[in-house]
Amino acid sequence: MELELRHLRVLIAVDDERSFTAAADRLGMSQAAVSRSLAALERAVGATLMHRTTRRVEPTEPGTMLAGVARRVTAELDRAVASVRGDRAVIRIGYAWAALGAHTTAVLREWNHGHPASPIRLVRINSRDAGLLDGHVDLAVVRHPVLPPELESEVVGRERRVAALPIDHPLADRESVALADLTPWEVAVDRRSGTTTTELWESRGIAAPPLTWSGDVEEWLDLIAAGDAIGVTSEATAHHLPRPGVVFVPIGDAPPLEVRLAWHRNHRHPASGRIARAVRAAYAAGTTPGEGDAGRA
Repeated sequence: MELELRHLRVLIAVDDERSFTAAADRLGMSQAAVSRSLAALERAVGATLMHRTTRRVEPTEPGTMLAGVARRVTAELDRAVASVRGDRAVIRIGYAWAALGAHTTAVLREWNHGHPASPIRLVRINSRDAGLLDGHVDLAVVRHPVLPPELESEVVGRERRVAALPIDHPLADRESVALADLTPWEVAVDRRSGTTTTELWESRGIAAPPLTWSGDVEEWLDLIAAGDAIGVTSEATAHHLPRPGVVFVPIGDAPPLEVRLAWHRNHRHPASGRIARAVRAAYAAGTTPGEGDAGRA
């Protein structure tokens, strides 16, 4: 099969930019050369990888799958070349909405100070896997216990759940609330990466509140600040995404959320074990679920 590294980089650029013109600008190639490279790759694999229209380029299912593999393969190659040359090899860690909460800055500063040749860069991607399956990141911080079979993870910390309330909400001045207190109000959930389900109430024999869906964490916060809904989230959100008009109140009877560091089963980053230990140490040294103040915005 006549498949070259340049073909993979063209596929990645077209998938990222969704435009042959933008991909060509990014790669420093002509648009015609980008089109020829993608066509050559499609002939080599025997499948159409991109749907082309006059207005937009969209990946096919095989194109999405191959682009993810291409990102991981080229990332590993770039990392190996950087190691041989003695260059910096950035470690990309994806997250959907809260990174490591109150521990984010401390972990980043300590790691990057101690590992200048392999600094961590956070990438916010609103999906359950935070960009791992598509190859956009090397590792990901996730708060879902069940992940796709291509991914593996380990628990690095636990965070208590808090209620996100409009600042003038009847419960906003409470020191803490119970799950049953929240049932009269509509609960907003991020449809892509949210962790709240009706099971949180039903597993305790409580009738679940109605759920409404938001597109991402910013829209979720806007709904709550406007008084159109309330939310249930991790205490990390209060630290990482404070929002004027939104108050975060601990939920006394809700189980804590597990924070996991995840990676692709076939492409585990060599630094994943060390990063997991650093994150675990930060959580172990910090506030445990049920202690301290969740924070207010």
